[in-house]
Amino acid sequence: MPGHDQLFKDLLQAFFADLLALAVPALARQLDGSRARFLEQEHFTDIPSGARRQLDLVAEVRHAAVGRVLVHVEAEASARSSMGSRLWRYAMQLRLRHRRMVVSIVVYRRGGPAGAMAQEVGERLEDEELGRFRYFALGLARADAEGYLERPEPLAWALAALMRRGRLSPAELKLACLRRIARAPMDEARRFLLANFVETYLQWTGEDAAEYAALLRGETDREVRIMALTWAEKLERKGERKGERKGRQEGRQEGMRRLLLRQMELRFGPLADDVRQRVEAVASAEELEELAGRVLTAESPAAMGL
Repeated sequence: MPGHDQLFKDLLQAFFADLLALAVPALARQLDGSRARFLEQEHFTDIPSGARRQLDLVAEVRHAAVGRVLVHVEAEASARSSMGSRLWRYAMQLRLRHRRMVVSIVVYRRGGPAGAMAQEVGERLEDEELGRFRYFALGLARADAEGYLERPEPLAWALAALMRRGRLSPAELKLACLRRIARAPMDEARRFLLANFVETYLQWTGEDAAEYAALLRGETDREVRIMALTWAEKLERKGERKGERKGRQEGRQEGMRRLLLRQMELRFGPLADDVRQRVEAVASAEELEELAGRVLTAESPAAMGL
């Protein structure tokens, strides 16, 4: 599984038109985000520190009235007061380099506004304003998950996993996100990106995990159950396609381990922490395969040897 930062960037790039609709709704009506051309490896020197920085996403997008513009997106773990000034510097450098107007967007996982908001920073010399920069912030942690689950953009259903739950429990929120994703018409690669994001950020042990397992057992929508149960298998295959032999082996074992735990929860109900720990400690793919075979006939984890 890629790191959280890369996972976040991959999702925003794959659903770039959705991001524009969520972060800059007024501009999005004039921007063709579905045909964005992403610029690779945009690096700048962070003045005055001198640090070399790679921008998260820069895309060339066609605007209905003015032609091609650049959209620069930064995905940040937490809101910082210096973010506006930093985006201003990058926007000026992008404009000088590419000679195009720049739309700047920052997405905050924690902090920031409750949803989308235009923000500004300025420079003053005594009573005179010398310049002003406008950018767009999308804050997730304070936004309303239930409201975003009602939106038509698939990206909103995944990002809802990081939002305020309101009346929903953590387990109910996860299942609500997966329901929207499972029922939507889209190709499997895009569906996997969305489900993978939700599964990555909504993982627990204890009561929340037990509630989710119970809700999943009672889920009547076959597509939702299939997607939830096969997420680990798809993750395993994805890991096998990426990289070296060691990475493939570790990805395969992690996928098998997650699938085994899901199968056990569906058959035996919520698992005790010591049972989970014993499964997590299994380091052999062969032993995991053997346990997966036993779960079909065993009456309890103890009967499986766990």
